[in-house]
Amino acid sequence: MAKLNVKTNFNTKLSFDTDTLGKRIVAYFLDLIIMVIYALIVVYIFSQFDLDISDELEQDSGRISWGLISILTLPILFYTLISETLSGGYTIGKFLVKLKVVKIDGFQPSFVEFFVRWIFRMVDIYFITIIAISFGSFVGQFVSIYMLGLVAIITIARNKRGQRIGDLVAGTAVIRSKVKQSINITILKEVSDDYVPQYSQVLKLSDNDARIIKETYENAIKVNDTQLINKLVAKLESVMNVKNATSSKLFISTVLKDFNYYTQNM
Repeated sequence: MAKLNVKTNFNTKLSFDTDTLGKRIVAYFLDLIIMVIYALIVVYIFSQFDLDISDELEQDSGRISWGLISILTLPILFYTLISETLSGGYTIGKFLVKLKVVKIDGFQPSFVEFFVRWIFRMVDIYFITIIAISFGSFVGQFVSIYMLGLVAIITIARNKRGQRIGDLVAGTAVIRSKVKQSINITILKEVSDDYVPQYSQVLKLSDNDARIIKETYENAIKVNDTQLINKLVAKLESVMNVKNATSSKLFISTVLKDFNYYTQNM
């Protein structure tokens, strides 16, 4: 089974299941269904206002034509990029089949990384299909349907981390997202009802980030690794854009409690 084994910046070893090819295909078609439904809704709305999209395109009537094209195509074109960026690694299809995009160090990708893997969809998913269609024959167009995503399928199947070309370039992978357990059990200690958080910036951290922080901190405490604790503090200061004014141990403990507080009250 394909695995993504990483050693994070917090010196913690993580293992993610990346044997996701079948689920990724299912997720793709679920997202495709959503995009088709959106297109049908847009066309239906235009039809209620007696707007004929084909006539508008043929007449090339300036701003109106481009407006119709934009409303119909842009959300579909940017669907994956926007969904993954806003949700932290999911599209609706991926969410339904429990898949998530992560960086190869286990953390949430940035917009740039989501953008890079989105751009390479043209190569991974559509490249061979476009070539087949370009032949213009019925056979070429028929074959193109079965060529959809062929580059991605081959790359994912042969890659030990289950990465397509876009993932390789962006430094990302698609993992199976596990069912969420109680955050008090898996990540943090319980906080009292009257607890007052100090760092709202903890919202920049994901659940996985918090788990890594907790595991790293506990491991460092066990062996009294002061250097690792200080590195952890520096990393948190950088990610959260804050400056610690207390002891390192108190700072980390406060960050974990604040994360738990905000998560419970969201």
